[in-house]
Amino acid sequence: MELRILDTEFNLKAKGNEEHISHVSEYVNTELERVKTANPFTNHIRIAILGCMNITEKLFNAEEKVRNFEETKVKEKSEVSLVKEELESTKTILNEEKMKYKALTEEKDLLQKELDEKNDLLAQYREHLRQSKTESETSRKTILDLQNQLFESQIELVKANKNHMEKDIFKNIEDKMKID
Repeated sequence: MELRILDTEFNLKAKGNEEHISHVSEYVNTELERVKTANPFTNHIRIAILGCMNITEKLFNAEEKVRNFEETKVKEKSEVSLVKEELESTKTILNEEKMKYKALTEEKDLLQKELDEKNDLLAQYREHLRQSKTESETSRKTILDLQNQLFESQIELVKANKNHMEKDIFKNIEDKMKID
């Protein structure tokens, strides 16, 4: 493979991609031409050394960027792992809370059913109490009526006894008068 760098021809035997090697030589040639343009009176060796220095500096900067990127990547992976752990923990807590919520909902439904049954029973007791009050009032009136009737009957009995006693007294007096 023939290459031309700084007006110098190179014959190169290389294994691999010729397009890649051509690309690398173009990059080196461009960098050396920049150095030559900036230092027009410098010889080819100095241009080559300055070009190598520039390319090496770019390489070191690129390697530094790669290291920084890899460090950042490691940190981000660590952070992602922490976030994943937190997410799993949160999922576990959420599932536990869902189970608690389901249990509380079931308990609430049972308590509501029990409350409804108690309210129905309370309504029945209230109705029974109302009926008992009505019956009690009716019984009280009946008792008062019966007491009044009894009182009136006692009065009539006393009057009848009094009449009967008067009649007995008069009869006794009549009997005594007849005897005398």
